[in-house]
Amino acid sequence: MGLRESTWMADDHSALAEVLGARRRINAAVASELALMDDYVRGRTACASPWDTGATEKDLYSSAICELAAALSSTFAAVNNKVQMWRRSRPLVKRRFVDGSLDLERVRTIHDHLLHARPDTIVDIEAEVLKAAAEMAPGALGREIDRLLTEADPDWDRNVRDRAARTEKRIRVRRRARGLSSLTVVMTDGEADEQISRIDAEIARLHPEDPRSPDQQRGEAHNALMRGETVACQCAACLTARGDVEAPEAETPQPPSTTARPNNGAATADETSTASSESEPQGPVRPTRQPPPATEPPEDTPPPDEPPARSRPGGGTLIERWRGIVERNPLGVHALHPDGHGGTTLPPPGALSYKPSRSLAARVRADHPYCLHPGCDVPSDRCDLDHIVEFDRQNPERGGWTIPTNIGPRCRLHHNLKTRKLWRTELLPEGVMHTVDPLGRHYFTAPTL
Repeated sequence: MGLRESTWMADDHSALAEVLGARRRINAAVASELALMDDYVRGRTACASPWDTGATEKDLYSSAICELAAALSSTFAAVNNKVQMWRRSRPLVKRRFVDGSLDLERVRTIHDHLLHARPDTIVDIEAEVLKAAAEMAPGALGREIDRLLTEADPDWDRNVRDRAARTEKRIRVRRRARGLSSLTVVMTDGEADEQISRIDAEIARLHPEDPRSPDQQRGEAHNALMRGETVACQCAACLTARGDVEAPEAETPQPPSTTARPNNGAATADETSTASSESEPQGPVRPTRQPPPATEPPEDTPPPDEPPARSRPGGGTLIERWRGIVERNPLGVHALHPDGHGGTTLPPPGALSYKPSRSLAARVRADHPYCLHPGCDVPSDRCDLDHIVEFDRQNPERGGWTIPTNIGPRCRLHHNLKTRKLWRTELLPEGVMHTVDPLGRHYFTAPTL
């Protein structure tokens, strides 16, 4: 028995060692990627003189970060944060990262929590931070670094907390799929505790039978508090008392069916009533439609295959088709309206004014929720309205006009890169935005549905 146990444990240790070895190799590869990204940015920033191109060193740096972001299907903020984190990391942290002892998440935690700390304080606690990083998860590691900083330099910690409470509060809205949005709020710990306490107190009023999950209840309670209302319980008794749902009529029990049920998740009457008692709908009960009886498909019907590829806005084939057209003739003119006049000969009202009207600006931002640069997720209400074909202030009739087909939202960063002629863009037919980086790489953005 003892021999069998030792053999089993030896095999287990060997398998665990393989997992840890793979993790170290992954960490080392990520560190190598960040080092190469930093080398690329330094090379691109120094490759052209600002006096020759008209662009500043900051423009060249931003363009290099954007080149990496587009090639990696990432964002400027994500790539820039990684490059800056690599540059600011302490030599000992880098060494542990390169040899695979630390992963990206822990390196980022160390960087974020030591950011702006006094150099002599970092030197004093660095050994303890690295020891904690080898033993703690990222969340616990961050709390441990904060504790070490507070003990080593309490005055600095108090001043930093006061400054952060004044300067780092913010709210960000991020549009998600299916008509949902994420609201991210940065506040002090005390303010967050107060908000959660109010939300939890509102949830405590609900009956235990309320079918919503704790996250759903918190979301509804938050919205109710923001509107100055109270959250309504959705249990069956409360719904009936409010008249939101009619009490179900008694039904005569039906004998169980012996026919096979279709594989679509439909349940029998008994199962439906049981499920409804466990999860009551959040609104009036609608009559359920009975599924048609299962039938065998005709013998000559071929088995379903993958759906045929369709060319549609937002679909991959639309981008692939235009990529093929452009790559076959990269120097050609592919724009829908190369002159920026929208296919008309006479400028409509407001077209010769540089600043778009309020109604036109609202329409463009509604049509394009985000910056037009590939991969950029800055909301259009925080973007400039940029002319795709440049507006000519000296001769407005000759340049691109201020019309819906020639203006679009572009964040200040990407607007400046286009203005400096580092990046080029054009609107293709079918609403596809074609962007070319300084290296001549082509990127395509499908129209918003």
